[in-house]
Formats: sequence, structure tokens, C-alpha cells
Amino acid sequence: MIIMQDKRPLILVAIVSMAMTILLYGVGMFLIAGYLPPPSPLLTEPEIAAMYRENHTSIIAGLTMAFLGTGFMLPLWVMASVFMAEVEEGFPYFSIMQALCALATTLFTALPNLIWLAAAFRIDRPDELVYMLHDLGWIMWATPSWGFAFQFICFAICGLSDKRETPFVPRWLCYLGLWVALCVLVTPLVPFFTDGPFAWNGLFSFWVAFISPNLWSTLLAVYVIKRIRSQPSEIKGAVNA
Repeated sequence: MIIMQDKRPLILVAIVSMAMTILLYGVGMFLIAGYLPPPSPLLTEPEIAAMYRENHTSIIAGLTMAFLGTGFMLPLWVMASVFMAEVEEGFPYFSIMQALCALATTLFTALPNLIWLAAAFRIDRPDELVYMLHDLGWIMWATPSWGFAFQFICFAICGLSDKRETPFVPRWLCYLGLWVALCVLVTPLVPFFTDGPFAWNGLFSFWVAFISPNLWSTLLAVYVIKRIRSQPSEIKGAVNA
């Protein structure tokens, strides 16, 4: 029997991961920088340039917070891979794939913040350059969806194959993850639209494709913490045989 180490200290990691992501990324980008809702793709060059100049300090402060907050996304996903690996037999392919896709998701969430920071860094920059950096940041932020999609698919495969008496997550959360994976697959349509539900500020490309994965991640954190807390009653010491 494989020794299962005490994972209760990871409760703090999960709580800090979620709290700091919400505090730094959510508050920084959407409240302080003012990117909720995202600026419309229909705004003109002078309007976008004026937005960056008039809100220069708040945009830089908020996006800097958001960039720092992206780093706190990874711990929760790595913890999810730890529990996934317990289910897999042999080489933990899906666990590793989920962790690598989580890294890609984090990078594509963080890099647009640097691009928008570059747009706001010099307020005397020509309007067309600010406009180009603004567009580049939003297309990079809104378009990549394969990272999230593969994460949820890998997670669902492991979760649905967990035949233990007490699985690490309920089966309905796995099926919900597959639905979320389907929801985020609309984002490659973003470069084709400047208005409507598939634009980067639209119903499907933002409100559904961005909010649903984050709500699902919150549910994951709750069940990971619950699973860790139940460990002492399930495992009475480590047995090595």
C-alpha cells in the first residue's frame, strides 16, 4: 500500500490561493483598473487613448495587482493534480496534463496585463499605438481557451474514474466541468467579431467563458478543502506494505 501523507496543511494553501486571486486579480483588474465590463471593441482610437490617459494611475495600479494575482492561480490547480494522481493507475498522464494546461492558462492570463501596462506606461504615446496594444491585450486575454478546456476534461476523466468509496470530488462536479469546457470553446471566435455575443465583451466570450470557469474553480476549492479535512477519519496512520 502506498503511504498517503497528511495533506491537511494544504487547506491553508487552497484558502490563500483563492483569496489572493480574488483580492489581487479580481479587485485589481475589474474594480481598480475598471475593466468590468471590458471596454467595447467598437471604441475608437481617440476614445481608447483617452481612457488610458484619464485613468492612468488606476489602470497601472489595478493591472499591477492583477498581474501579481495570477501567480496565486497555480497552487490550487497543482493541488488538484495531486488528488488526480491518486486516482490514476500507472503514469499520471491526465494529472500532469492538467497541471501543464494550468500553467498555460496562468501565462495567458498574466501576459495581457503586461501589454495593457505598456499601453498605459507612456501617456504621450500616439493614439494608434495605444489602440494596437489595447487590442493585442484583449485578443490574447479572451481568445485562448484550450488551456481551460483541457484542464476540465482531464479533471473530469480522473474524477469519473475515481471508484473509491469517498471520491475526491462528486461526480456532478466532473460533469459540470465538461459543460464548462464546452462553454469556453467559443473564445477562438473573438477575433472575428467587434460586437455581439462573441466579441471579447460579449455574452458568450466574456460573461459565460470567463465567469463559469472561475465559479467552477471556487467549487473545486471547496471540495478540495472538504476532502483534505476528511482525511484523518479515512486514514488512520500510514501503512507500508
